[in-house]
Amino acid sequence: MISRRGLLGGSVAAAAGLAGLSGCATVTRSKDIAALNRPVELPTYQRFDGPKPDLPTTHELMPDCFYRFPADPPQATQGSPGDGSEISGTVQTSNPIPPTADRNPYWQELNKRLGSPLRLSITAASDWGSKFATAVAGDTLGDMFNVDGGFAYLPQFLEARAQDLTEHLSGDAILEYPFLANLSAESWRGCVYSGGIRAVPIQRGVMSSNLLLARQDLLDQLGVDLGSPNADELIKAAAAITDEKQNRWAFAVPPTAALAAMLGMPNDWEVRDGKLVHSRETEEHKEMLSITAKLQADGLIHPDGIAKNNQKVWFSQGSAVLTQDTYSSIQSFYRRNTVEGFAISLPVARQRDGDVGRFLLGSPNNSIATIKPSSPERTRLLLRVLNWMAAPFGTQEYLFRKFGLPDRHYTLDGTDPVLTEVGGSEVCLGEFPIQYLIDGGFPVYFPGHPEAVDVAYNHLKAILPTAATKPVYGTYSPTQSTRGKILDSRMDATTKDIQLGRADLGSWDQAVADWRKSGGDAIRHEYEEALAIQGRN
Repeated sequence: MISRRGLLGGSVAAAAGLAGLSGCATVTRSKDIAALNRPVELPTYQRFDGPKPDLPTTHELMPDCFYRFPADPPQATQGSPGDGSEISGTVQTSNPIPPTADRNPYWQELNKRLGSPLRLSITAASDWGSKFATAVAGDTLGDMFNVDGGFAYLPQFLEARAQDLTEHLSGDAILEYPFLANLSAESWRGCVYSGGIRAVPIQRGVMSSNLLLARQDLLDQLGVDLGSPNADELIKAAAAITDEKQNRWAFAVPPTAALAAMLGMPNDWEVRDGKLVHSRETEEHKEMLSITAKLQADGLIHPDGIAKNNQKVWFSQGSAVLTQDTYSSIQSFYRRNTVEGFAISLPVARQRDGDVGRFLLGSPNNSIATIKPSSPERTRLLLRVLNWMAAPFGTQEYLFRKFGLPDRHYTLDGTDPVLTEVGGSEVCLGEFPIQYLIDGGFPVYFPGHPEAVDVAYNHLKAILPTAATKPVYGTYSPTQSTRGKILDSRMDATTKDIQLGRADLGSWDQAVADWRKSGGDAIRHEYEEALAIQGRN
């Protein structure tokens, strides 16, 4: 799964986009916070009347949880959404690029079911920034294209290059597209720029939240009961786990998500005493830095855990017993597993007073996708196609979209689809890149591992009542868009220096002061103004 990481390469892609605007954006390069953050009526949410989840929904943010894929899934649509005309698009993928349509029976069947041939330009995520910039400059993005919120002048770019979908999707208008209406209001909030709905969400919800994953099978072998630890108990357990001679460390990477929950840190920003405060400015953040620096100094983190990013392999192989990843990563760990008895647990982080920690939820969306400006008829056609692609879990459409054709791409284990080797290639391990044009909500469903569903459900049930969302999500700060990536890189470098012992903890205060002067205070002011404009302060 692709993370929100400013994947357009920041100013490079933004410059390419603005170079081609030709004056048609109404607020090009504007810093008019009111215009850029003008609210709009969000789409009406209407839940799809699909299969009943196997576990009760205990919180409004709880995803649907299923032990197995429903038997005899219904077909939720009638006919094909397309009109026979070609539809083009630009997307990325973190998986190997699939065979082209002329060599890919899955893609051929997809075109048949859509009723329009789909021509996709697919790029590896590592090359996405430069490829996107080139496509913007050459006006070759196509009818639909994926875009991330992490680059400069995004509202202006969308005003010029994306169809305003407000009249089609705002309020009850969205009910014409029931699978789009099945996506959460918070996801749609991330698609509003300059007073218009200018994109559709690639929804992930709480499934994208970072948390601590544990190899429960290894903990059992070592006789370590991690339980539901606070910070002190986690450190004590880490010392019992680590054995450098056995090539085993407690942590693959610094456990910042768990420590954030244990220490009660803000989810990036937080309103304190009527003012937005960034996590970096808090004493809790400094304590987190102090703890992770000590974990590194004591040899409890994999030696390459701060400098490198290979934690998935270390966790799978057992050289790290604890790692930081997302709920949605659980299935991929089980899929690549070759160890008998492999089992994942999700420890519930607690504060020192024993209360459940303040879990920090991820952004509602992975990214967004948008439609090229066109006639109302063409726009409705593309929305019908996107609606079909967003068919929810438990439908025939979802089963095909994620798993392909029976016998060729998947076989059934009971009612659970299991990808074949051919399916892994042609359907991209269930992640064919149309999922970066639109996707349905992510359920808690791990084919073949119902026990993992219980693990995720019990963790969610424990943390959701006190979890913290991102308070500025759905607002836009011009300074964050133009300076944020540089400022974040500087703070990340200081963080690593402290964790690796190259700088002392006292250097953090100066780094924060420099961040504030270089743009942090301006970002704060712009977010505060944006929240007031949207009535969310």
